Amino acid sequence: MTLGTVIVGMTAIYVALHTNNRRLGADIFLRYSDRVSDLRRRLPVAVFLEQGADGGLEVTADERRAVHEIIHAIFELYELKVHGFFPAEIWKIREPDIERLLSLPVFQQELASLEGRYTKHPRLVAWLDKIRGQQELA
Repeated sequence: MTLGTVIVGMTAIYVALHTNNRRLGADIFLRYSDRVSDLRRRLPVAVFLEQGADGGLEVTADERRAVHEIIHAIFELYELKVHGFFPAEIWKIREPDIERLLSLPVFQQELASLEGRYTKHPRLVAWLDKIRGQQELA
């Protein structure tokens, strides 16, 4: 009888911790997602068009700052994913949208200007190179 109570108690604690970790991971992801979405709204529609692939699109200093903040938020989100703060399944929901966003000409232009900043993060650099390679194939 006591052994059964201990097993049920341990199972309840495990389920509670697992559920809490998943909820926390989802909350972290949603907050970063909201931040990126808010920053995206500050950018002109022209930034999100595939036209202007030659990098000739002019952006204001505030728009450039918003692009940099988006890139940094995505970097932080990526590192949280790598270090297991939320399940990879949650990341997979938005990964195609994030990759499409980072492959836009304005983001590629700004990523090139920030290239040296992420050299100590080889996983991120490999992921960004993969995005750049997919863009070149398209």
